Amino acid sequence: MYLIRFFLCVVCVSISVLSIAQDQKEQPTLASRDKIETLLFKQAAIMFDLIDHTLKEYPPEIGQPIVRKHALYNLDALFHETRYDQSPELHQFMAKRIAVALADLSHPLEDGMKIYKLYNHGFVVRTPTVTVAFDLYTGKGLIADSLMQAIVDKCDILFVTHFHKDHADKQVAEMFIKATKPIWAPTNLWEDNAQVQHIRCDKLTEREIKIKNSLLKVTILPGNQGQVMNNIYEITTPEGFNVIHTGDQHSEKDMEWLSKIGRQIPAPDVLIVNCWTKNLSVFLNDFNPKLVITGHENELGHSIDHREPYWLSFQKLEQINKPYVLMTWGEYYKIP
Repeated sequence: MYLIRFFLCVVCVSISVLSIAQDQKEQPTLASRDKIETLLFKQAAIMFDLIDHTLKEYPPEIGQPIVRKHALYNLDALFHETRYDQSPELHQFMAKRIAVALADLSHPLEDGMKIYKLYNHGFVVRTPTVTVAFDLYTGKGLIADSLMQAIVDKCDILFVTHFHKDHADKQVAEMFIKATKPIWAPTNLWEDNAQVQHIRCDKLTEREIKIKNSLLKVTILPGNQGQVMNNIYEITTPEGFNVIHTGDQHSEKDMEWLSKIGRQIPAPDVLIVNCWTKNLSVFLNDFNPKLVITGHENELGHSIDHREPYWLSFQKLEQINKPYVLMTWGEYYKIP
């Protein structure tokens, strides 16, 4: 028995020594590391292409099918690998995604309302009479200038919720200003620009904006992200569709009055809310939207710990008894 134990110990030590020697022998050289990088980027390109194909084949819907979850979870894995940040593979994927939204925006909308998710918390709300943009952001060039210009050309007005650069993109604002299209923003953003309509009040404020030959009704709620003023916009289209975009609302001190207002106003058709908002379940229960759409997942300008993944949004939304649609870049959903 002792001889057997001794023999096993010798074998184990020998295997360990051989493994260490093998590991040392197989340390990648500079040339092999280059091959590994090339392989990984080629793999990423193939994965991005397959995901794009899957998303086109399985567009957003209430009660996401498992195949869409697989696609979005694979995007989480790619977006959480920083080696792909600003890579050609990522830019090509973004171009394909935005092209999907642009193609649909180029066709007339006869009825209903469509919600387009672009990047970060940038959304476009479209009905037959009006096309409204919120917090459009190029992602520091992730969306090409030509593509963003094409998006702006389709929009009638831009609402900006707060001054953080991933929501208030000066380049996008200049596109709207050049086209003499209105921009609404809080009072601490682009203060010296008279072409921007600044608004911030201590209480719920209602306005009417003439868009083409119609009136867009707007209600502004004075929210906050911590100490940063954050306008929450509620729009009612000429067709009567009601949409709320919360920006980066995230403040404990606002919860009481927001809850009260949420219970008093009519339930919105769509609530567009950032995925990491404070007390999300309470917020949704108080506003009681007919449909929830989350934004701000996988903001690539953030560190990994603040690139909120799609799988986490799924976990949160599946615990809340509200219809929801989870989208990625360039996708859209129609409300009849």
